[in-house]
Amino acid sequence: MASILRKENKDGTISFKAIVRLYRGGTTVLSESRSFLVMGKGPRAEAATKREAEDWAARLTDAMKDDSAIRARNLRGLTLADLIAKYIVFVEKDKPLGDSKRSALGIVASSRIGAVALVDIKPTDVIAHCRDRRAGGAKPQTINQDIVYLGGVLRRAKAFFDLDVPIEAFELGRDECWSLGLLAKSVERERRLQPGELAAFLVQAEKWKHKGFIPIGDIVRFAIETGMRQGEIIGLLWDDLDEVKKAIVIRDRKDPKEKVGNNQRVPLLGEALAIIQAQPRTDARIFPYTADGVRSRFERLCRLAKIDGLTFHDLRHEAISRLFEQGYQIQEVALVSGHKSWKNLARYTQLKAEDLHRELKKPVAMDGRPDRR
Repeated sequence: MASILRKENKDGTISFKAIVRLYRGGTTVLSESRSFLVMGKGPRAEAATKREAEDWAARLTDAMKDDSAIRARNLRGLTLADLIAKYIVFVEKDKPLGDSKRSALGIVASSRIGAVALVDIKPTDVIAHCRDRRAGGAKPQTINQDIVYLGGVLRRAKAFFDLDVPIEAFELGRDECWSLGLLAKSVERERRLQPGELAAFLVQAEKWKHKGFIPIGDIVRFAIETGMRQGEIIGLLWDDLDEVKKAIVIRDRKDPKEKVGNNQRVPLLGEALAIIQAQPRTDARIFPYTADGVRSRFERLCRLAKIDGLTFHDLRHEAISRLFEQGYQIQEVALVSGHKSWKNLARYTQLKAEDLHRELKKPVAMDGRPDRR
């Protein structure tokens, strides 16, 4: 449907505005307009310009009979980086984007594929991006995270912005990246502290314990006592601490379904409360440091202590494993760790088949039958 409107401009000139709106099933699928300035004066000049506007509207309407043409027209000039930027702004009107997701999308937006027009995305673009990332030293698991987040942006383009992006081309390229070995699922780490590593780390932490420096020794000990993630530790608030009941609230704790509002009250076991009480109350946060600062400090002291292959997140694995070794039950460990299912906690127990052969002084009767353990 096309409309032609005559308009008198502020400078005294006349123009005709052609408006083309196309509908499918009661929904507007294309809305575009263009103004044509009358060159000259008088009825003839206006009539000629009006015909020019009508011709443009007719040509556009005829060209847009095909749905693929409409899609291409709507996506014209919009790059993948543009879509990512629109997506971030749209989502953060309701909730903040996670750090890992923001980082991955930022990498995609600033890479070669980010400059590709949405209408022109091809499987080869996805493959090229994955190869570029591999050449830059990224592991298949890391590259897969890029692709997972990018796929989410593309799939939501229709719901969020009414844009029909070529998701099929993206998915074809993604599938081929799997077959080429460019993508891989995350490997669950089982790295634990080896004998002497914690002591060596704390020696280095004590050597570099100066005023104004991050108390990385305290933070590492706290992580091992609580099993908290780095982001959870530096987000703890003094106001959420219950010193009497030895508990604290972790706000917006990581959750596969919904992080925002997922506040959890957890016990402070072992020396956790004492470590907190040793911190100066100079900020609303108990550990008022940045994630980059803590990570950098941790990695530097690991190098000085000659500790290889240890990440800060490995301390969470160490903490949860210790809880099981101390005899805590699954539901008790889950209260500390925040896990919601046995499946996710199973790997921390590190049980072996031979561990089930226990010597029991008195067999336990179950429904009148002897225990066969």
